[in-house]
Amino acid sequence: MRLNVKIVYRYTFAWQEARGDALASLGVKFEAPKPSSLGGGIGVCCVEEGAQNWLEVSELMRRWDGGALVETEFTKSDIAQARFCAFRVTHVNGYPQPEDDFLYRERTYDTRAYCPVCGIGLSQNAPFSVRRSLKWGRNSFLRLFWVREAAFSLRDAWQQHLAPLGIGCRPVEDVKGVELEDMIQLQCDSRVPLAMSDLERSVCGTCGRERFPWHNRGFFPAPAREPNSPIFHSEQYFGAGHASSNEIIVTAEVVKAIQLAGLKGVEFWPCAPSE
Repeated sequence: MRLNVKIVYRYTFAWQEARGDALASLGVKFEAPKPSSLGGGIGVCCVEEGAQNWLEVSELMRRWDGGALVETEFTKSDIAQARFCAFRVTHVNGYPQPEDDFLYRERTYDTRAYCPVCGIGLSQNAPFSVRRSLKWGRNSFLRLFWVREAAFSLRDAWQQHLAPLGIGCRPVEDVKGVELEDMIQLQCDSRVPLAMSDLERSVCGTCGRERFPWHNRGFFPAPAREPNSPIFHSEQYFGAGHASSNEIIVTAEVVKAIQLAGLKGVEFWPCAPSE
């Protein structure tokens, strides 16, 4: 497996014509805002890390007080050769219920170990409740706003393609407590430690537990031991601010089944090869 994945910086900055000229002089393509009588707007450009003009563009963004989103681009080969991949649901719609004052937490989780400062410690002990008006589009997978550690699927997609691999499901209910017939939550009960000994982490000043930043750069950390399930959570927490969660990881067998079936609503982030 190749290790030179492409790291791309997506910069945003307050638009000025002179800034567009400066980027053009460096050979950088950019998106200018639509013309407006008010002027201004936000410009966007993307530069690959290590490119000939990357340092110069980075310095310009620092001077312009620009923002940056770091993205990693993988090839189909990177994903196909990985033994494990982080399972990241890209279709997000709806909120867990009841959403007022985040009361879904008390309804869905055991909160006795929960830390409101870092968000670590929730343990699901009841089905999620959702509104029946969720929008799926052409997607087979869905994630709820505020909830990163739970993945939902259309029942037919799960039954035909994932259940045969040994992946179970949890029921999902509507706001009246009636089980939904067409939607399930992928069962992901086991936790496996990841090989992360040299990666940056932080410790919560309130609960004393550690977590890692959301992972958006390079290969995802690999499992430190062999899992006993085709889908599992990371033992480590990832997060920022008041939100933390355990990443969902799947085996290559699961990735292949989803890709062959053409199921939409999820992307795969390949884990680093075992050493």
